[in-house]
Amino acid sequence: MILPVVMTLPTRVVQAVRPQASPGVLAGAAAVAATFAATPFLLPEVSDQLNIGIGATGLLSTAQVGSFALASFFAGRLFRPRRRYHYGSLLLLAMATLGSVLAPNFAVLLVTRIFAGLGMGTLTWIAWADATRFPRGIGDVAAVAPVTATVASPLIGWIIQTGGFRWVFVTLSLVALLASLLPVDFGDLPRIGRNVSGSRSNLILLAALLILSVGGSSVFVFSGATAEGVQGLSPVAVSWALSLNAISGVFATRRTARRGSAWIWILATATSAAVIGTIVNSWLFFVAMALWGFAFWMAVPAVFRLLADRSLNPSERMGDAQASMAAGRIFGPVVGGLALGFGSFSGLSLLGAVVMAVSACIVGGVEVYRMRSHARQVDQAET
Repeated sequence: MILPVVMTLPTRVVQAVRPQASPGVLAGAAAVAATFAATPFLLPEVSDQLNIGIGATGLLSTAQVGSFALASFFAGRLFRPRRRYHYGSLLLLAMATLGSVLAPNFAVLLVTRIFAGLGMGTLTWIAWADATRFPRGIGDVAAVAPVTATVASPLIGWIIQTGGFRWVFVTLSLVALLASLLPVDFGDLPRIGRNVSGSRSNLILLAALLILSVGGSSVFVFSGATAEGVQGLSPVAVSWALSLNAISGVFATRRTARRGSAWIWILATATSAAVIGTIVNSWLFFVAMALWGFAFWMAVPAVFRLLADRSLNPSERMGDAQASMAAGRIFGPVVGGLALGFGSFSGLSLLGAVVMAVSACIVGGVEVYRMRSHARQVDQAET
């Protein structure tokens, strides 16, 4: 029980930063973040233990994130945040993850991750919708993921090395159960339904988030395998690199990107992706992972704010944004697996970097368009 309790510490850390937040909402987001943080560790271990190709193991992430995308999109359209959805999703996540412990083969393991993704998607939608109630809510909820990864990554690396992937699933299941013991309060959040803004630039931003997620996840989900295969790092060393990535992300979420700079931070993320698989230098690998964490968590909240600026309700596009990024994480591991199958780790890194650079160009175009549009409106008002 000690490890699951330690892994819930991020909830207390973030709660101290924003006392208005419901402990249960933050704990649910932390349970999801811990599950995602485990993926880079799980894929190489599942490949070894179940005798599955490393590229094929990316289907685990695809199955989990596919159902995550469906849940985060449709939950925001069909429901309002309610306690029964929150606690039911935590229970589903816990039971599905426990099923992963007992899965006799890879096919059954895939099915359990589908059900886990449904719970994770609903919990994530609830957390981001709740974030729109507070002035700094988006940055605060964004902080949950890197804070959780900071705590979880070393523990997961140690569990993998000493006990194997099934003990990771045991721990994650207990984390979800512990999160269900904490209270939640959602205020009076509306059901979005079909009442959404007709902003075309928002649709372009959602597409950019999809592309960013495809490129980023194609590299990041195999970052553990890349560190071991290219840099020769042990699982414990990989865990520290991922912790550094998360810690730098925590610092980023406490800051607000300057207006018009989201594309620059996406481009910095792309640069990091290009480095980790092409340059054989363990120290540079750590630096690139740190830059990735900081740049990514500067970019994503900035894009979310751009979405909120042109929405009828601040929470309107939060589910859509999460679904877009989740959809990207569906295709990302597939793209990464194909790149590994036909090329190498260096080819994977460069491909992911190019895809993210495309996202940066799209976001930059929207930012320029909106700044010029705002300038024209100011000129017209003055005349």
